[in-house]
Amino acid sequence: MFESNFPVDKLSLSYPVVWNAFKKMVADFTEPEKDALFRGTATKVYRLA
Repeated sequence: MFESNFPVDKLSLSYPVVWNAFKKMVADFTEPEKDALFRGTATKVYRLA
């Protein structure tokens, strides 16, 4: 699962820069893998509905 250190990181880079970096890192991943990294794992770990 991805995480960031916002708003602290805001001093050195913008949120769109971080978000685009995450997207580039997983460009070759399958859709289920992307879902796990961007949503699924956090939903399970934090028991979100």
